[in-house]
Amino acid sequence: MEGINNSLGDYKPGKPSLSHVMTYTENIVVIGAEVHDKSPVNKLMFMAQAIRRVRKSSVQTVIYFKQGYSNTMVVEFEKSLKTYNKNIKIISISIISELFNYLNFGYIKTGIDCRVKPDHYGNIYKVKNIYFYSHGLPGRITFLLDWDAYKLQNKIVSNITAEANELNLKNYTLIRQNIFKDANIYSYSCRTGINEEDSTDLELMWGDGSSLAQRLSNHLKIDVYAFAKRSNYGDTWGNFQDRLLIKMANFDEKIFPKEKIKYDDDFREYKSKEMFLDDKKYPWQPQGAYRDVKAGDTPKGPPQKLLKYTPK
Repeated sequence: MEGINNSLGDYKPGKPSLSHVMTYTENIVVIGAEVHDKSPVNKLMFMAQAIRRVRKSSVQTVIYFKQGYSNTMVVEFEKSLKTYNKNIKIISISIISELFNYLNFGYIKTGIDCRVKPDHYGNIYKVKNIYFYSHGLPGRITFLLDWDAYKLQNKIVSNITAEANELNLKNYTLIRQNIFKDANIYSYSCRTGINEEDSTDLELMWGDGSSLAQRLSNHLKIDVYAFAKRSNYGDTWGNFQDRLLIKMANFDEKIFPKEKIKYDDDFREYKSKEMFLDDKKYPWQPQGAYRDVKAGDTPKGPPQKLLKYTPK
């Protein structure tokens, strides 16, 4: 597990010293609900990117907002996570205060300790990295974007609102500084790195000094990576070239039936595992996303890449 080391760093005056105390840092993925995008192909894009992150990085905990995901989706998602890390901790939440509780105190609800060190003093593991996969707007990571309209349309009785459950410029200071150790935050939400007032599709004089990414970096004294542009999840299940190469290979193999055309065997293998959930409506891959999130095209002006924000 990333960040494990043997040390006496948790010793406190007046308490017995502990020999060979194990201290940990924890890598956490946070996933927003998907009730905004109406395209079935995008329904599970946040979950798919979380699987990819677990495949490629050391991740101990995945936290997801459960609104809008069916039981079948959750079952397949959790099954995939455990395929790549059998000991992974999976936590479903419905309101942002539960996320704050876990980050700050190590539990979702009072009395349920999820991240307590085995030193009997109630200390919690430090956070190493947080990866956010969610919708976003300038100044906001919108974990429940369009939830109010969704619950009305689907006749869901709930007093939970989208506005009250976003990470924004009013509540970001609720995350405590002392929970991190040599940490970074990565936001794959739209425009976390651009100022709240810069909300048009052409921002030649864009600023980032008051962005949520910069504010988080200043407050937490850690580096934050974020897009100033909209984020683009369009390559989650593979891009146009990936699909084109398979079509070319299939066509050529019909002409040369005794030959196996190897244009893109990795993607061919990936596609062979594809399934469709809930009346075969929503595409899903047990392997998660094939390609990473990238910067979108708008707004014009900011760099088209994940930007680094350092404390000021």
